[in-house]
Amino acid sequence: MAEDPEGEAAARTALLAAKEEPAAAAHSLLMVLGKSLFAALPIAGIVIGAVYLGQCPHQPLIPIYLVVLGAAVLFLMFLSCVPCGDGTDQRSSLTRHLRALCLLFLCGWFMAGNVWVYTIYPPDYETPEQPRFCQRTLFLFAFGITTAVHVVLGVALLLSLCILVGIFVFDAILPYGGHGSRGGP
Repeated sequence: MAEDPEGEAAARTALLAAKEEPAAAAHSLLMVLGKSLFAALPIAGIVIGAVYLGQCPHQPLIPIYLVVLGAAVLFLMFLSCVPCGDGTDQRSSLTRHLRALCLLFLCGWFMAGNVWVYTIYPPDYETPEQPRFCQRTLFLFAFGITTAVHVVLGVALLLSLCILVGIFVFDAILPYGGHGSRGGP
């Protein structure tokens, strides 16, 4: 009986594809679950901003800040879910440009939100007739989200600096500049 190398290769390819399908499905499921959980905060921001619109006379832009921030984050998340048009792993230039514009807008909007939230701290939560009044839930949510973003950015910066220092230290300690063998690149 003669061997069929093409048949064996096709069978191996089909077997490998069958083995990888559950892993790909699990990865896709985890991505959907992660994005759904992450979408909860922007949706909560939109809801809280819309419900308490007009209930912060001391800084009336805080509810608008929450609504627009939540909508922009959801739009950015949507752009990460848009499939590529040509079937490759590279995103289209339109999607990349939209993501860049959205990130640029989010940076500016976040800076404006910092000014609106932190300049009225602490507002008056008790008497709506006072000019320094701001609804407690609205303000504390905006304050918490803004502060949490600062904490996440600070931790990311600290981790990046630690990794960079680690790279320099290991490069100095390892023989031959961390390139392994003598005479290597």
